[in-house]
Amino acid sequence: MYTVNDFFCGCGGLGLGLQQAGFKILKAWDFDKFAVQTYRENIGDHVEQADIKELHIEDIPKADAWAFGFPCQDLSVAGKQAGIKLECTDCGEVWEVGYKNYTGENACPKCGGGNYRAATRSGMFFEIMRLLQEAGEKEPDKLPKILIAENVKALGPYLPVLAAEYGRAGYKSYYQLFNSKWWGVPQNRERYIVVGIRDTMEGAYRYPVEQHEWIPKLSSVLEKDVPESFYIDDDKAQKIIDQALQRLAKMGNVHATITPDREVKRQNGRRAKEDEEEMFTLTAQDLHGVIQQQGKDLVPPGDTCASALIHSRGTRGLETRQDGISHCIKAAGGGFGNFLVEKVPSPITEVCVNDRGFTEKDPQVSSVAPTLRAENHGNHPKVIEERSTPPKSLKEP
Repeated sequence: MYTVNDFFCGCGGLGLGLQQAGFKILKAWDFDKFAVQTYRENIGDHVEQADIKELHIEDIPKADAWAFGFPCQDLSVAGKQAGIKLECTDCGEVWEVGYKNYTGENACPKCGGGNYRAATRSGMFFEIMRLLQEAGEKEPDKLPKILIAENVKALGPYLPVLAAEYGRAGYKSYYQLFNSKWWGVPQNRERYIVVGIRDTMEGAYRYPVEQHEWIPKLSSVLEKDVPESFYIDDDKAQKIIDQALQRLAKMGNVHATITPDREVKRQNGRRAKEDEEEMFTLTAQDLHGVIQQQGKDLVPPGDTCASALIHSRGTRGLETRQDGISHCIKAAGGGFGNFLVEKVPSPITEVCVNDRGFTEKDPQVSSVAPTLRAENHGNHPKVIEERSTPPKSLKEP
C-alpha cells in the first residue's frame, strides 16, 4: 500500500479519493480550522490545523507520495486572478511569477536575492517546493517518489512553471486536464492533475484513459415513485414559472446576479441548463447586490445598468428601493441587519451572529455548518462572536 501526505487537505475531497484509490494517508494539514474539523469527522484523525509557511521537513513524516491541491483563488475565474506571486524575505519586494519566459531562477527582481515566500494564496505551491528542498538538504530519505498536484483549469498557463519547479526538485512532470463528467459525476468540472515522478525511477507515467462516451444523468439515480411532498407537480411548477415571469416583466426583464462585484467575469455562460444535462461547475459564490444605473438612483425600464455592492456610505444613496424596481437584498447597515442570539452555558454570555465574515477568534458553537465561501468573493458566512452584553438591536427600545 502506498503512503501519502495530504497538504492543503481542505474538508477531505482529495483525501477521500486517495483512500478510495488504496493510499494510506499518514498526515494531513490545512489552515482552516472548520475544514480540519470536517476532515477529522469524515476522513480521519491524522489531520492537523497548521500554516504551511510554518512547517518544516522535521514535521513531515516519510511517505511515498505528497498530494497537494494548493489554493486556486488567485487563478480561478471565481477569484481575483491575482496570479502566483512571491515575496522576497530580504527586501520585501513582491513580484508575479511570469510563466511566459520562466527559467526557474526565482531571483528577486529588486535585490537579486533568492530567499522568498508565497505572496498570494496560489503561490503556496512554492511552499511545497521549499519543503522538498529542505528534504533534499536535511533528510533525503523523506523525498517522496510521487508528487500529485491538483488545481483549476486556469492553471494551464502556469504549467511550465510547475514543470520547471518539478524538474529543479528532481521530478519528471506529467499533466492532464480532466472533467468530472467523464468520471461518473453528473457535473461539468475541469481540473488539472500534475504528477511528478522521481527522476531516479525508471519508466514513464501514464494517466488513465478518460472515456468520452457516457455522462451520468441525475434521472439515472433518482427514484421514480416518490411522495408528492418531495416534488412539485406540473400545475404548481407552471404557476411558479408564471409568477416569476410576471415579476421579471415588472423588472424590465432584468435578471438578478449572484456576483455583483465582478463586472466582467461573472456568469458569462448560460444560466439555465437543458434537461438531463450535467450540472454546471458548482462554486461557493452567492453574493446579493442591487441593480442600479451609474450615477442615478432609479433605473428606467430598458436602460443599461451596472451592479454594485452597497459597502460604504458614499454608495448607500444609490440603493433602488422604489416599488416595482428592486428591493435592496443586502446593504451596509441595512438589509438583514437583525441579530440572531443563541444562548450558551455562561449566564452572562450571548452569541451574536452578524454578517462580517469569519475571523480566527470566532468560535463555532452551532451544530450547523457555516456557509462555504471562496475568499472574499464567495458566500459571506455568518460570524459567531461572544458579547457580554447584547447589541443595540437586541435591547428594548
